[in-house]
Amino acid sequence: MSPNQPPEALYKLYSKMKIYRETECEEAATELLMHYDQIVRMAAAKMSRNRPDLNEDLYQVGRISMLRLFKLYDVSLGIPFEGYAMKHLIGHMKNYLRDKSWYIQVPRKIKEKSSLVQRMIDELTVKLERSPKVEEIAGEVGLTVEETIEVLVGRDYYNYTSLDTQLSPEGESNATIADVIAIPADDYQLLEKQLDLSKALGCLKKEEQKVITLIYAEGQSQRQVAEQLGVSQMSVSRIQKRAIDKLKHALSE
Repeated sequence: MSPNQPPEALYKLYSKMKIYRETECEEAATELLMHYDQIVRMAAAKMSRNRPDLNEDLYQVGRISMLRLFKLYDVSLGIPFEGYAMKHLIGHMKNYLRDKSWYIQVPRKIKEKSSLVQRMIDELTVKLERSPKVEEIAGEVGLTVEETIEVLVGRDYYNYTSLDTQLSPEGESNATIADVIAIPADDYQLLEKQLDLSKALGCLKKEEQKVITLIYAEGQSQRQVAEQLGVSQMSVSRIQKRAIDKLKHALSE
């Protein structure tokens, strides 16, 4: 079968796409959306498998994306529309999740300083003719080294793992990996590696995951965590330090 001469059923669908592309005919759009609705639902289900509460939002994102794909699809390329659409729908939904999570979860400080830090990195790279060190960046933007690391980690690695992966596999917390966008560390080599947080967090014991979740995802103090868990603040501090040491070790391997 030649890609330029699809069978009658496909020819009608592609003709509808051509009509919509040229006229934005609502009737053509409605028919096409109905015909390819299952693809949108499949993509939304795939992307919301760990976050069913986002299924409807992703479905709507998919429908809007489909209208754009009807205009962009070129049958002469010989690529089946179904495969073409699924690939792009997944991409659009991933972008939506990233944007949504960035807006909701990332601390204001990181969002505000991200562009400033990047601009300074660009300037220092030209000036020094090498990649600037964290201390050099921090000195130029007026942040501490730790704050600069938080911005860099939050900016560069925030979306590395699945945004909707829960920290607690037992469902004890709704916090996700996307919530943990900065880990205190003085090991600058971490910034040169891609952070596989999902794997690293799996190395932690349940009590360590709980403490990390409460402190970094929910913003609780050690005292608040101690009260919630019924242990001393010193115990929380020890658990936190042990968990961070494990994460640093796992992420630096």
